[in-house]
Amino acid sequence: MKKIAIFDTALGSSNAGDEIIFDAVKRNMKEVFEANFSLRLATHVNNFSMKQMLHRNSKIRYFQEADWKFICGTNLLAQTRLGKINSQWQLYPSNLTIYKNCILIGAGTTEPTEKPDLYARMLYKKVLSREYIHSVRDDLSKKIVESLGCRAVNTGCPTLWELTKEHCSAIPTGKANHCIVSVSGYSRQTDPRRDAAMLRIVRRNYDKVWAWIQTTEDEGYLDALEVSSGEEPLPRIYSIGAFRRILCGGNIDYVGTRLHGGIFALHNYCRSIVIGIDHRADGFFATNNLPVLPRRNVESELEERINSRFETDIAIDTEAIALFKSQFTGSEQSIYECK
Repeated sequence: MKKIAIFDTALGSSNAGDEIIFDAVKRNMKEVFEANFSLRLATHVNNFSMKQMLHRNSKIRYFQEADWKFICGTNLLAQTRLGKINSQWQLYPSNLTIYKNCILIGAGTTEPTEKPDLYARMLYKKVLSREYIHSVRDDLSKKIVESLGCRAVNTGCPTLWELTKEHCSAIPTGKANHCIVSVSGYSRQTDPRRDAAMLRIVRRNYDKVWAWIQTTEDEGYLDALEVSSGEEPLPRIYSIGAFRRILCGGNIDYVGTRLHGGIFALHNYCRSIVIGIDHRADGFFATNNLPVLPRRNVESELEERINSRFETDIAIDTEAIALFKSQFTGSEQSIYECK
């Protein structure tokens, strides 16, 4: 038996997409997590006070001494940390011992640059394992982890590992009658003109439309877009359970800027068009052939894409995934070389 520390990237998060990611990690690492003793902590919140760390009670000793410590996905590798505590990974000099020798599972980056600042490099060098190969979700993240003296393999995001050829063959190729749409309300991700155009096109081409609200910022932004356009408010979906029930009703597409909303739709056998708004979507397209339409092309191409037929063909590097997982399952090492 191994003692496992699972660092949950959904606990304390205000973004439901993190829950989609963590659930995928649990499913795909089930044979590792369930064959050993495991306890969880969050990455979004600081788990222990400095006083607790100094007293080093049994809980803290568990996480300091765990055999395997897994960081479960999301874009938590921040390249800029000096003067800015990244909200997704509360990593401080005072709590580094509970993260020491941690292993990434499908992690990505918050910014599209290959060069972490000196403070970020110092923190990550202290906590990232050099014994194990890390799983990252795109080539940019791989370059960053390797620049820190660690080994990494691009497995893609764990939310994509189950989207096999067989699964994708069951996703419709033609347009459905209904649609779930999403917008991203974070200020750095908004584009009122193009997002309003996306909403108009979706309303025009589907009989019934719902809006998936992945963060509270999304709803405020959607409200503003609807008010400015004079449109009636779309019915809203707030929970993953409700999202799944509507998707499972069938005859429904997904169109939106929320990346993991689109992937969740694919898991539920619904055709998806992800509107790409940042480096994450670019990376998912390049690595895994996720169906992405750049937002700059929404006004000229979205309507045609909606009404066209296209196959969902997610590319999964099964050898990279097998290599990563074999470190913990004892299965035969893949011939895949980590370069």
